[in-house]
Amino acid sequence: MANMEALLAPFLSPLLALLIISVLFGALLGFAVQKFKVTTNPLVDQINALLPQTQCAQCGYPGCKPYAEAISSGAPINLCPPGGENTINQLAHLLDVKAIPLDPDLVEETAPKVAVIREAECIGCTFCIQACPVDAIVGAAQQMHSVIASECTGCELCEAPCPVDCIDFVTVDAEASKSPPEKSLSEQACIRCGLCVDACPVDLLPQQLYWFAQGKAYDKAREHRLMDCIECGLCHAVCPSHIPLVQYYQAAKLAIKDQDEKLQQALLIKQRFDYREQRLAKERAQIEQRRRARAELAQAKAKQSDLIQAALARAKNKTATEKSPDTQHGN
Repeated sequence: MANMEALLAPFLSPLLALLIISVLFGALLGFAVQKFKVTTNPLVDQINALLPQTQCAQCGYPGCKPYAEAISSGAPINLCPPGGENTINQLAHLLDVKAIPLDPDLVEETAPKVAVIREAECIGCTFCIQACPVDAIVGAAQQMHSVIASECTGCELCEAPCPVDCIDFVTVDAEASKSPPEKSLSEQACIRCGLCVDACPVDLLPQQLYWFAQGKAYDKAREHRLMDCIECGLCHAVCPSHIPLVQYYQAAKLAIKDQDEKLQQALLIKQRFDYREQRLAKERAQIEQRRRARAELAQAKAKQSDLIQAALARAKNKTATEKSPDTQHGN
């Protein structure tokens, strides 16, 4: 036993030191986590998720996230022209407030647009690149610029800075097939007979799906497995009211797909906007660091110059004292 203790003795001190260091680092890490913890408001994130992420600043705020923060603090919910009535209704439902029309002082809700640069007229000034909130314009100084159409939000912020007015905005036409079918002369009201339910080979509820599709309640339609519909047409074939159920389902599916694509696009645009803000913040920090370095260098040079001038003044005074008549007479 004594031999074992003698063998372990040289290792006890290093192990104890490592244990103490580990505890200290753990405490320091815990303190840092609490000290620099970034707290976010979940409501702001929920509001921001409903905004269209065009970052167009038409609401009076520099981006969708600042507007979301303002809404959470009591700002009106009707300041977003790109979002329009749909966004206002979603915000009203989320915040449990009354939906109000779009602010009349703002531009009216319009169809989605993308910017197009007339490249032959572009002079490569880069002003549009600096104005784009999502970095959707590529080019270099004194070189032709071009717009990445898939990333452009149509915010029009690049139009005003352009000195040669070579930017146009083209409307993105919506697909006509996304609209529900028009009611035919033979179509009648649903009588809730349930024949469509018995006929469905994938065990769906065609009657409920029809109501959801007709009422544009796409979230409910998704929950009731609309996307599982194989569009076989059996529900339509047995319907005594001659309702074109499959056509309603197809229109609703396209609308849901469009919603998903817009959501994905909004997430990508938000990511590009966030990356741009981080890049600009880093550039501003680097500029400020260089400015401080220049100021410190100038201050050091000025201090060195003052020391040199003071030394020259002392030498001059000493020389003048040595050559003064009183000093020579004393000698």
